[in-house]
Amino acid sequence: MKLCLVSGTTAAVSGCHRLSALIRDRAEGAGFDARDLDRSLLALPVLTPERYVSGELFEDLGVRSLLKETADADAVVLVTPVQHGSMSGALKNTLDHLPPTALRGKPVLLASTAAGLHNGATACDHLRCVVRALGGWSAPTQIVAERSELVRSVPDSALLTRIDAGLAEVAQLVRAFRTASATLV
Repeated sequence: MKLCLVSGTTAAVSGCHRLSALIRDRAEGAGFDARDLDRSLLALPVLTPERYVSGELFEDLGVRSLLKETADADAVVLVTPVQHGSMSGALKNTLDHLPPTALRGKPVLLASTAAGLHNGATACDHLRCVVRALGGWSAPTQIVAERSELVRSVPDSALLTRIDAGLAEVAQLVRAFRTASATLV
């Protein structure tokens, strides 16, 4: 199963990248072929609606790469730092470049890093709405990691348990969607 991990920050070092790395490591142990989205795609120019409507946007090499990586994945993980109570602007802009069907039939695991659990849950709620708008299916479990959990030399067992639960749900959804697709053919 191909898993595309999107770490929603342009920062070189961050809690968001540390959480993504933990998820990637656990995903590979759970049978996923986990790959990170090229971080340069988080620096796409701000979406211009005219380019989107005209189709010119889809000629952009970065957007084409984003579409390919998304299409090739069986599932997606979106990890965001909390910024002003929501997802990062870089992640939102990247997702804005996707067409409305980009995540159709794909399970998506949502995760956030925050100073506190409440703000992290709110960011995941906002991501859940965007995933639904793009045709995706958010896994019921969302992962919220407090920054204090991500600076430890040994990962917190409760955090690893949440990651494993979310990945198990995503794997189950991938298998269910494959079975449903096979019966429709």
